[in-house]
Amino acid sequence: MLCKDLFYRGTGFNDRLSGAFTLYPGQSIDLLTYLNACSWSSWKQYTSATAVSFHLIVSGDLEITYTGNSLEYMELKRTEFASCTELSEDKRELVYRYPDNNETLLGAEISALSTVIIHEGYFTVTIDESVLNDIRISIATTTCRKEAYILKNIELIKREILEGDDDIKDHLDLHVVDNGNTLDASQVVADHVYLHPNPNTGGSGGFARGMIETLHQKTPATHILLMDDDVLILPESIKRTYHLLRLIRSEYSDRFINGAMLRYEKPNEQHEDLGTISQGVLFEPLKPAFDHSDPLDVVKCAGGYYNNPITYAAWWYCCIPMGVVKKNGLPMPFFVRGDDSEYSLRCKAKFISMNGICLWHLGFALKFSAAMDIYQQFRNLHIAEISSDIMPGINMHDIYKAFFHNDIRKFNYCACDLYLKSMEDFLKGPDFLESCDGEALLKENNSLCEKTVPLSEHPEISVHEIRDVYAEQMTPFFRRIRGRIAWSLFDNGHKFPALLKASGLPVAAFDFSVQLSKMAGFRRYASVNPYTNMVSIREMDRDRYRSIMKKFKILEKEYKKNKNRLKDEYRKKYSYFRSEEFWTKYLGLR
Repeated sequence: MLCKDLFYRGTGFNDRLSGAFTLYPGQSIDLLTYLNACSWSSWKQYTSATAVSFHLIVSGDLEITYTGNSLEYMELKRTEFASCTELSEDKRELVYRYPDNNETLLGAEISALSTVIIHEGYFTVTIDESVLNDIRISIATTTCRKEAYILKNIELIKREILEGDDDIKDHLDLHVVDNGNTLDASQVVADHVYLHPNPNTGGSGGFARGMIETLHQKTPATHILLMDDDVLILPESIKRTYHLLRLIRSEYSDRFINGAMLRYEKPNEQHEDLGTISQGVLFEPLKPAFDHSDPLDVVKCAGGYYNNPITYAAWWYCCIPMGVVKKNGLPMPFFVRGDDSEYSLRCKAKFISMNGICLWHLGFALKFSAAMDIYQQFRNLHIAEISSDIMPGINMHDIYKAFFHNDIRKFNYCACDLYLKSMEDFLKGPDFLESCDGEALLKENNSLCEKTVPLSEHPEISVHEIRDVYAEQMTPFFRRIRGRIAWSLFDNGHKFPALLKASGLPVAAFDFSVQLSKMAGFRRYASVNPYTNMVSIREMDRDRYRSIMKKFKILEKEYKKNKNRLKDEYRKKYSYFRSEEFWTKYLGLR
């Protein structure tokens, strides 16, 4: 599954059985890659390392060039430190110490003059051992009926870390929280690996249980690494996290270490490495969608990025100091969605992200669910905002209304029912959050989601339309003006249907995107998910529109009337919801 460009660029043969890499005469590779370049600017800033060296255990005649790489006016600047010709058929270790430098990434380029076998390669740093930190990481992973993923990940951690020869093996514990109660202990439990059956209280309940078990484990942990179950993990990322913490300077010891999410279906493509909440888009990645087969993108990603006061680390891979957990408490009982962002913002967290600390996750377009991405998201973020002051400059209710109005204009009535249900349950106050059955509620909300059918049932939709589903169409000026008027002034014709065109079936994207050229001014259109090849036909229904808008206005009136009372109620319960006392009771623990 993994693309070679994440490891090396060039030609050669990797023998997975022996672990050796072979270059034939005339072949070459460049190690300026996402996983194999050294993020020296980060190691230099955050740790006590004073120098860095590259070690290569190799056989054969070769030429090797040692490089530094950084950005200059957003273009790749390559610095060549040294170039050496090494002639010997014997297996030997080459060591090069880089001169003092401020490069973002350090790499090496290897060209074969004869048949070359690369047995091993790695970077080391010079460090005063007296400043090394005593670190113990507890991994907490939450799973619910996803044995195909979790069992594979458990075995990978056992084989590559706990049974390996790296120092981390004696400083790591793995807590598997089984919300589905389907795992067999004989498949999981081992030295340093623990299984905890848990009621299905979602991701927030599973990670809360992992935190509780970590707080009370026999050998205290210094850090907890929260990690999703339905991911492909890279054991090397866990090792790098451990060694980064061993070397970290005291002024950075309270930092969260964030792991980037790369797309499982497009392994070179980065989806998110830290996220932010913005007024217009809600959740969005802090960095662009980098392509890590491009060395320029690799250096851009490593070069640090924007400073934003509303930044969070998602819990697919997030390492948190236990001192922060003891000070700030456990997650909010949100079941799913928003628990990780609320926690980062509550803790006023600062972050370290570094190339090569990552995992692979299915893209969210493949996992879109209105029950989670609308109901859970907006209910939970309303609660997070009103319970505290963690989102300065963000008006969650305005965002909610903007998303709602877009979907009502898109004839997405099922989504609108879920917006209203999220507001209705938010208005019930904190007692509802404490007493509701999250699993049953999610099933109920799933039944309200828009029904879709395979694209094969609609042969009138062309391949071209599916391929260009996210592209806007060029439309005549007057039709464009007519569509905009229908959209903005008349809720896409609900208030004046004579503006709508009765014929045609435009094809638009299924998600939160707004494509006026395909949605505005039409009585019906096809809403297509090109990732799953599913479609629904959305048509204007004025009766349903009136019913939804009537309820919307009632809930808006109730929100304005009770906002201050709800603020007092949620804030009084805020500390309790984050406490071990609450979670022990909520999870039915002794």
